[in-house]
Amino acid sequence: MSLTSVPITRASLQSDNLGEVQELMSRRYVEHHTRVVGSADGFEFRSASAAAGTLAVDQLTYQACLAMKTVPFQSLLIVSLLDGRFDVTAGRQHARVARGEVLLYPPDVGLDVVMDRMTHQVLHLPLSTVTRLAARAGAAEAHFRFEAMTATNPAGNRQWLATIAYLTRLLAGPADASIPALLLDAAIDTAATAALSVFPNTTMTVDYTPGPGRVTPTAIRRAVAYIDAHAAETITVDQIAASAGLSARALQAGFRRHYDTTPTGYLLKVRLEHAHRDLQAADPTTGATVAGIARRWGFPDHSRFTAAYRKTYGQTPSHTLRT
Repeated sequence: MSLTSVPITRASLQSDNLGEVQELMSRRYVEHHTRVVGSADGFEFRSASAAAGTLAVDQLTYQACLAMKTVPFQSLLIVSLLDGRFDVTAGRQHARVARGEVLLYPPDVGLDVVMDRMTHQVLHLPLSTVTRLAARAGAAEAHFRFEAMTATNPAGNRQWLATIAYLTRLLAGPADASIPALLLDAAIDTAATAALSVFPNTTMTVDYTPGPGRVTPTAIRRAVAYIDAHAAETITVDQIAASAGLSARALQAGFRRHYDTTPTGYLLKVRLEHAHRDLQAADPTTGATVAGIARRWGFPDHSRFTAAYRKTYGQTPSHTLRT
């Protein structure tokens, strides 16, 4: 069975021309003005980016001290500093980060930035994905906002570094690589969820609201039937909820009550079953591999797939493929 894939595009640049760099970064991000602080001798810029759909990870190096003014960003950008120093002012907020720390650019606010000989990774993420997940947590889109640029604590900082490392590996590979659409959507949701967990925002202080009330078994059966029929496609919790005539929150509560899992947990179980059947039917002499079948069904991490498979079926996926 073939699943829709999204191509991974790559670009790179090395330049010692500040004007050329500013033009490139304005096209890739937003309009901005950059000037060198101190001597421009030895200025050098390097960029390597990988993108699939609306998800992109850039690695940028500026070999100089630069001051930058930007217009507001309309998407979400999160910076992971690999080397150097980074100062950002966004309205009334100010943050200074050093090597190994992370920082979120607040949307809809112009920035004043000082970058001192820094190398950093930048994640681009659709803001709509973040606000959709925030609404599911009870924070209305109109009132949602990030309230600080740095992580809530060191553990959150480490969580984001682990997330960007995972996304970087996901977008790595040969020049003509692609990624299954359902895996890409899951990765975007993972990044958005991590952003909501790591950086202070209004979902962390949302007032308690009463539960969704009784969710009928019939409604949950409709959701299960939808998942079973569309497991090979890119589907979201909101789509599953709509198929059952429920809100996303009621759907979550119903699955907890009737299946002791989440809709996403059930979806992963179904995809694991499909991977199991594909492994049983595959012929390794024709080039079928565990990794290829795992990726087809949304399991990019081989070790995690193997652990989940062994726990469910009592043997490794490679053993199933060989027998």
